[in-house]
Amino acid sequence: MKHKKHTEEETEQIKKTDGETSNEQAKEEAVPEKIEEVVVPEIENLKKQSEENYDRLLRMQADFDNYKKRVAKEREDMYNNALETIAGQLLPVVDNMERAVEAFRKDQLDEKYICGVEMVFNQIIDVLGKNGIKEIEALGKDFDPNIHHAVMQEPAEEVDENKVKEVFQKGYIHGNKVIRPTLVKVAVKQ
Repeated sequence: MKHKKHTEEETEQIKKTDGETSNEQAKEEAVPEKIEEVVVPEIENLKKQSEENYDRLLRMQADFDNYKKRVAKEREDMYNNALETIAGQLLPVVDNMERAVEAFRKDQLDEKYICGVEMVFNQIIDVLGKNGIKEIEALGKDFDPNIHHAVMQEPAEEVDENKVKEVFQKGYIHGNKVIRPTLVKVAVKQ
């Protein structure tokens, strides 16, 4: 095969093409260094943003959990306050029903009337009990100013000192909160 001689022009073009190829190779070798210079800081920046977003998410979840707990407590407090208000309004009715039963028994009225009034009285007490409202035990117990209200005093022996001797009006409690204190007579040492 015969080799063709290149003209000067073709030789220069071949040299240019070879030069461009070597420049492209040099550029390709330089690009990874430039990519690392650009990409590594960008990756670090994205990691930092990701961590900030995760921290923000955790704070928002904690805030939401606190909000749910606060709303549940407020709801429970509103329920308890409403229940205690209604119970406070019903307690005079309970007292009057109890007095009516005692009066009917004293006057020896027909047993049917007494049973009917007792039945209504017991229903009211049951409803209060189902809602956590209980009578405060007082007779014969130690006097406690947190749940008892002393309206009278009676001389006492040492054994009975500071004991409740008589209950004038029953008291009621809901959980740890006194709705109405018990009105009592207390034995005191002379």
